[in-house]
This record gives sequence, C-alpha cells and structure tokens, in this order.
Amino acid sequence: MDKTICELFAGVGGFRVGMERLNTGWQTTWFSQWEPEKVNQWAHDCYVAHFGDLADTRGEYHTREDISLMRKECIPDHNLLVGGFPCQDYSVAHTLASSHGIEGKKGVLWWQIRDTIIAKNPAFCIFENVDRLLKSPAKQRGRDFGIILACLASLNYSTEWRVVNAATYGAAQRRRRTFIFAYRNDTVYGQTMSRMQAEDIVANSGFMRQAFPIIQISNEEHGDLGAYETDEDIIRISDEFEFTFNKAGYMHEGHIYTCDIVEDEVPPILLRDILEENVAEE
Repeated sequence: MDKTICELFAGVGGFRVGMERLNTGWQTTWFSQWEPEKVNQWAHDCYVAHFGDLADTRGEYHTREDISLMRKECIPDHNLLVGGFPCQDYSVAHTLASSHGIEGKKGVLWWQIRDTIIAKNPAFCIFENVDRLLKSPAKQRGRDFGIILACLASLNYSTEWRVVNAATYGAAQRRRRTFIFAYRNDTVYGQTMSRMQAEDIVANSGFMRQAFPIIQISNEEHGDLGAYETDEDIIRISDEFEFTFNKAGYMHEGHIYTCDIVEDEVPPILLRDILEENVAEE
C-alpha cells in the first residue's frame, strides 16, 4: 500500500511535520487550507513556504480555495485522509449552550470530509477536533458525533476515538482534543480488528491504545458493543439521536462501544528542565 496522505484544513502543516519526522516514508499528495472571509491566507502561505504547493489531477492549483468548491474526484489519490476540521462551533471559547455544532457555519465542513471519502475511498482516516465534539450540542448531547459515526459506518468504515490531554502524555501543554481513527472494513487491518472484541480493541489492541497507552478501562457504562447503535437515516439522527459518549470508544457496523479509561501518564516536560541558565545576551 502506498504511503500517501491528503491533508484537509491543513493549517500551517503541523500534521505533515509530525509525519515527516517519523521518517516512515509517508508522502503528502494534496492539501487544502483556506480561511473564510480573510483576504490574507497566512496559514496557507506559511504551509507553501515550507513545503511547496501541490497540483490536483488536472495539473491545477486550488489548495488556497474554499474546499466546498473543489471537485473531490480531482484530489490526487491517497491512502490516509487527515483533517483537523474547524472547531469554532465546538470551541471552549463558547459556552456549551451557545455552540451550534454540526449546524454551525464551520461545523458543516464535516460534509466536505465525507464527500472526499466518497470520492477517493482512502484506506484510513485520522481526524481531530475539540473534546466538546462528543457532547455537542447542549440541547441534544452526542448528536454531532453520532452523525459523524453514522456517516463513517454507511461508507463501510469502523472507528476508534479517544479524548487525549496532551499533558497526560508528556507534552508541556494542557490541551484536550478528540482524535478519531477510521479504517475501511475491507483492509487487512479492518478484517483483523473485526475478529476482536470491542473491549480488547480499546484496552489492548487498537490503534488508539498503541498510540496512547492506558492502564485499564475504568468503567463500562456502555460496555457492550451494540449497547447503542447509530442509524442510517442521518435526518433521524439529527432529530432524535442523543447519547453519552465517554472519552474512549469503538464503532463497528453502526454498533457503539464506549467507556472511560485510566491513562498511563508520562511525566511532563517542565519549563525549568529545558531553560538554559546563565546565557549571556548577544
């Protein structure tokens, strides 16, 4: 399988920096970064200054334009789709009651991700959003994430997720984010996972467990796969779905398993440990 990546909502290229520093051969085939209602597209320009621009399959350059105007079939092929899709509607800068979730102006950009998946059928996807995504909106908690899971299930993907506080794993920043890993069920990885129990995937064998070690599952409020299910009717989910998602979980064929976990914490890097002492000003 070719190690190829498409980055949507790429920002200044943080994900690309991380992948390239792994030195595992992953190559970016296309990206998109556009900030609405901004004359100067500083993030895009910063990305291009570091990595260069990328043409689509027509030889045209549209990385600095509204992704909703992009013909998704013209995005170069890739096996990993990534995106830190805009989170202003879920942001902690808003009160939960005033957030608009997937109904909001930027929340609707999830559909651009779905359309890209439909057009390009990548083997794997990694998405990132704020932790509040799991509880959005306040009037119908869990609906927005339920819509995302339902979309992925309808496209033959299974999904793992985890809410991660960067400080828990040694970063010098308390930053909570929801990470979503989706994979096609017909991949070798997908077929392997389908033979495992949901609890084992979350606690021992899954992608998230390997990336973010845990000590144990701390409760099993919704501990049986199928304790709750998504619905193929997205409109009905939008109108009726409400569910308490915990910070770890797994979805396969629309069946949901979710639980809380106890992380295997890594000691943080403290500022005093990295400051240089007695450095004279030049």
